[in-house]
Amino acid sequence: MDEQNEEIKDPEVKVIPYDMGGLIVGKRTTEVNSGDIFMIPLFLPSNDDDYTLDYSKYKFHLNDIYAFGRLIEIQAGNVDLIEVFSYIGQIPENPDIIIQSGRMFAPEHIGHPFSKNGRWRTVFSNPYYDMWRDSDYENISFLSSVGHMWKGKETLKITKKQCIVLEEAGIPYWIMHSRTDMEVEIRLVLEEQGVELNYEQIVNERKSEFPRPRDVDKKLKEMIVPFRWMSEPGRYTLSLDAGLLNGDCFARNNMLGNGYDWEKVASMYIEQQGIEFGEKFYFDCEADTFSMTSPSKRILKEFAVSFRKLVMDTKAFEELLIQLSLKP
Repeated sequence: MDEQNEEIKDPEVKVIPYDMGGLIVGKRTTEVNSGDIFMIPLFLPSNDDDYTLDYSKYKFHLNDIYAFGRLIEIQAGNVDLIEVFSYIGQIPENPDIIIQSGRMFAPEHIGHPFSKNGRWRTVFSNPYYDMWRDSDYENISFLSSVGHMWKGKETLKITKKQCIVLEEAGIPYWIMHSRTDMEVEIRLVLEEQGVELNYEQIVNERKSEFPRPRDVDKKLKEMIVPFRWMSEPGRYTLSLDAGLLNGDCFARNNMLGNGYDWEKVASMYIEQQGIEFGEKFYFDCEADTFSMTSPSKRILKEFAVSFRKLVMDTKAFEELLIQLSLKP
């Protein structure tokens, strides 16, 4: 395999001689420890929610340059305190060049950085790491918007004036970042330093390599055909082309079977079934489309499965239409 096409295969555990003991390179695991040094890829897409993508089988390019971070501490709520080093480049044979490069910027908090999807991977572990000694833990500080400063495990009360002074001195606020946030921040720092990454070009060239988002609603969508399901943050939609189903039933009951008639049917079904939180449904029907939304995925999902069962039972559906036509 030539150097240009060489890739990082599923990493195997490899022990590298080191004066502090055995160091492990290429460890891909969610079991991480303080002191672990991990690679931060700089050529993965940052416009997706990376926690829904599976990079566990992605072949990282050996000839790429990477940034590197170190896990300082796993804090409450699966939030990790990390530091990012100034060294960027290929994965070295030992961590000295990384550690001796110093920090790129002040330590940051990251949410769930070492999930099973393998976006960030540990490359060196150090069982002798001491965060107080090796990462100057007692001087790591964060400001809080409620009049506190966190410093080396201590929470200190500060005045508004002190907060302003500390902020001007460069003390950051406590913010939880995502992995993609951190990758973007690193690229911005490198851009300011004049490092040309050609990020957009390389990501575009590799787009066929990247994992595709997993459709978490695939099974539901298959269950409710010919109804359609769409998910957006905080908004879920169930829809159907009017006229696609039970046209004869509507005609026998002097109804057009358009989107507005479907809305009447759905509303009556909700009323009859006493479906929990019926007020959480919102209709947005047109003449040719039945459409309803809800901020609750669970509630709309339960309705979709139940309503579809009724609709596909022609006899039960027509009985509901009869009751609807008799309703004052």
